[in-house]
Amino acid sequence: MIRQLPRLLLTVLALAASVSMASPPAGTLRLCADPDNLPFSSAAGPERGFYLDVGALVAAHLGLTTDVVWWRTFYGARAVRNTLLADTCDVYVGLPAEAGYMDRRITVSRPFLDVGYAIMAPTSMAFTRLDDLKPHRLAVEFRTPAQSLLASKDGFNVSTFRSAEEAVDALGRREVDAAFVWGPMAGYLNARKFAGAYRVVPVAGEGLQWRVGIGVRKGDAALLRQIDDALGHLEVEIRRAAERYGFPLTAPVELTGAPSVESPATPAAPPATPTAPPAPPGATPSTSDAVTAGRAVFNQHCSHCHSPNAHSPEPSRDLRRLRIRYGERMTAVFYETVTEGRTAKGMPPWKEILKQDDISRVLSFLESVQSSP
Repeated sequence: MIRQLPRLLLTVLALAASVSMASPPAGTLRLCADPDNLPFSSAAGPERGFYLDVGALVAAHLGLTTDVVWWRTFYGARAVRNTLLADTCDVYVGLPAEAGYMDRRITVSRPFLDVGYAIMAPTSMAFTRLDDLKPHRLAVEFRTPAQSLLASKDGFNVSTFRSAEEAVDALGRREVDAAFVWGPMAGYLNARKFAGAYRVVPVAGEGLQWRVGIGVRKGDAALLRQIDDALGHLEVEIRRAAERYGFPLTAPVELTGAPSVESPATPAAPPATPTAPPAPPGATPSTSDAVTAGRAVFNQHCSHCHSPNAHSPEPSRDLRRLRIRYGERMTAVFYETVTEGRTAKGMPPWKEILKQDDISRVLSFLESVQSSP
């Protein structure tokens, strides 16, 4: 029996493999979904999630039933590779519809929903531009476009949280005055936890909004055509489903491009006032220009670990103390660390990512914020 065990085990594995590779039952549309990703999908509880509801609507329109293949989306691209591209499911609801976002082996349907970031605030808080929020305490989620946007600007009072839900909970406890977070989550929590007490305003801007559709494998052209046709007939039902989950469906507001009320336009100089000629190509920028440019590069690429404007409360990540730590060696240590990285401490090398000029500008910025010994 012991000698027969390996052969028996191989037989069982072969049978399991044949079952997993078998074609789905006729009349079934297999949906790829995350088991714990409300308001989009859930394997437990009374709510299935918006993406599963959309998949069920499409399947019903095509005369099909649904089956769900679960895979957690925090695995990133592997979630698509191990489900849709592995042929364990037929469609992936909620993939970005814009060209260039997805694997070339995937085609995405016509978009069925606009999603993005939004500001969740009390109905009494009026704002028409981003600068109107400067007097208020704002919550953002760590490593999101909303955090990066506010980190690139001065004068905002920002608290960072690990998740959109934590940021919204802080708003509910009145620890902050508004939350700048993922719009669908803000709308869902506003509806479920706060009975719609807050206003959720989608915000337009680069990287803040995009459209989602249904992804299929590139060879499934016939299925894609059927899905596109179904989505065209289901617009009203899909919008109703989004409303049930509290998603903000108003047009995004452009808050970032409006002029600041605190900075009125400067009157034009009289004609007799001479203007400085433009700097010749290759000229070295002024120190203040280099600091400003360096702050922007730092907040875009480094603030997720070292905090916006290098103001980290954690001593080991507080880059305002580089001069205190390294003295005259600060510049050499900076260049070595940034270009080669410190992988053992989680610092990647940036020499293949940032241009040399940008690295120099970051140094100029950091030199401007060094603490005195």
